[in-house]
Amino acid sequence: MLSIQLKSGEYLTIGNDIVVQVFQAGAGFRVAVEAPREMPVVRGEVLERTGIRPDCIHERSPQSPSRSKRDQQRFQTAQRRLK
Repeated sequence: MLSIQLKSGEYLTIGNDIVVQVFQAGAGFRVAVEAPREMPVVRGEVLERTGIRPDCIHERSPQSPSRSKRDQQRFQTAQRRLK
């Protein structure tokens, strides 16, 4: 799975026919999708009602390697302080 961080207004393309654009909306975000009519575009929660969940979906956003390393260092520092 490709994981891309986009700023509000930025977009990505999938092939020649699909464009996905992200917009900040208050505390959340909106996603605009332009795709051919024959290409189904379905919210994940609607798909999951049918019992289908793609294997590639993470429960939460994967952390960047630098953030993971920083969190690990903070955890180790906290453990040393408790000893």
